[in-house]
Amino acid sequence: PIHTHRHAVLYAGFTNALGSCCGNQSVPCGKAGCTVCEDPSTYVSWDGTHPTEAVYKLIADGVLHGPHASPVPLAKTCPPT
Repeated sequence: PIHTHRHAVLYAGFTNALGSCCGNQSVPCGKAGCTVCEDPSTYVSWDGTHPTEAVYKLIADGVLHGPHASPVPLAKTCPPT
């Protein structure tokens, strides 16, 4: 899914497209001594494997409101009551 949004990374407010928010090559995320970024919303990758919440939101918005919904966005087929 992230590859689908590689162009979106350039204009969606992500300033850290290549680094990970949590951990690094020396100390992986979840291990003692790992560091966590101050603003995960600027990162594409949480831990080098998983996307951040901001990327999941970008993907969900694409599914719910287009352009990644076919034939119509999901929100239009299941409107809120």
